[in-house]
Order: sequence, then structure tokens, then C-alpha cells
Amino acid sequence: MGALAAMLVVLGGALFVVAGPSEGDHRGVLLIGDSITVMAGGSEFERAGWTFNAYPGRTTPQGTELAQNLNASTREVVIVALGTNDYRDTADAYSVKIDKMMDVIGPGPRVIWVNVDATTNQLASAGPGVNTALAAATDRYPNLRVADWNTYVQTVEGTPGLRSGDGIHYDLKGSELRRAWTLALVTP
Repeated sequence: MGALAAMLVVLGGALFVVAGPSEGDHRGVLLIGDSITVMAGGSEFERAGWTFNAYPGRTTPQGTELAQNLNASTREVVIVALGTNDYRDTADAYSVKIDKMMDVIGPGPRVIWVNVDATTNQLASAGPGVNTALAAATDRYPNLRVADWNTYVQTVEGTPGLRSGDGIHYDLKGSELRRAWTLALVTP
């Protein structure tokens, strides 16, 4: 737990000392995601005390704007589960989006960025684009770790059957797997 910063405030001629979190006081887990995360959502995130914010169709630039609005730089951990809707990006194009997100989050929080399951025809281009850019970004940002959903999901028995009919999203079993896996990314 970080130290408190004190500020002197004068109100109505009286002097007050106001305490608040210092710049280095990072608290809680923030999860920013897209429809894959929406479908994996559940009360387990609330019970774990996480701030869970997912929205269908969310792109990484939209997530960056949200990270700014939610003061992501003040969190202990930020999980970014975005990239599915940016799957057509080249590695260079997605690298720029990563840099913008990391500039907003800053060097304080531990950042866990979930890569894209690119093993379906619909998302195959995310492998050489989004996932390659994420892997390279860990060299630029010491507080960034890639959570390799792309590899993990392939180790699960019955993986081909985890997708819904659109070839992008997961069925109930796949979404439950994603929920459990995501919660395990941050251990108490």
C-alpha cells in the first residue's frame, strides 16, 4: 500500500489537511475488454474486487480512451483484453496502438495484455499482426506481460468445439474457460 499525499486546502477561512492516494499508490485490478470478455464476464470478477469494463466491438483505441477516463495509471494491475476487433492490423499498425495504451497506463501498474486466439480462419491475421506486435512490445515496456490465450486455449481438450457459430466468439463452455483463465492471471 502506498503512502498518502497530503494537501492543504483553505475553505471558508479554515485550513484543512486533505489526504488522498499518492501518485505511487496503485490499487485494484482494472479489466478492459471487448465482446469476448463480455461473454466471459460473471459475478466472480465483482467478488474478486475487480473493475470490469467490457463492451462488444470495442477496439484498442476505444479501450485507450476508456483507460484514460478510468485513470488506469492509478491501478495496481491493468488487464487489457483487446485486439480481436483490430485483427486486420499489421504488426506495425498495432504497435502504435499498444504504445498509445501504454502511454496512458504509464510505468506504474503491472499490465497484462491478453493476445488474440488467431487459430480460426476469421482471426488468422491477428497472429502475424496483433500477437506479433504484443510480443515485441514487452521489450519496450518492462511492466507489460502478454497473457498467451492463443496458445493456452489450444491445450484444452475439445478446443475446436469451444467456438460459437461465427468462428470468433466462444460458446458457453469456452466463455467459462476464458473467465476462469482470466481470473487466474492475477493471483492474490
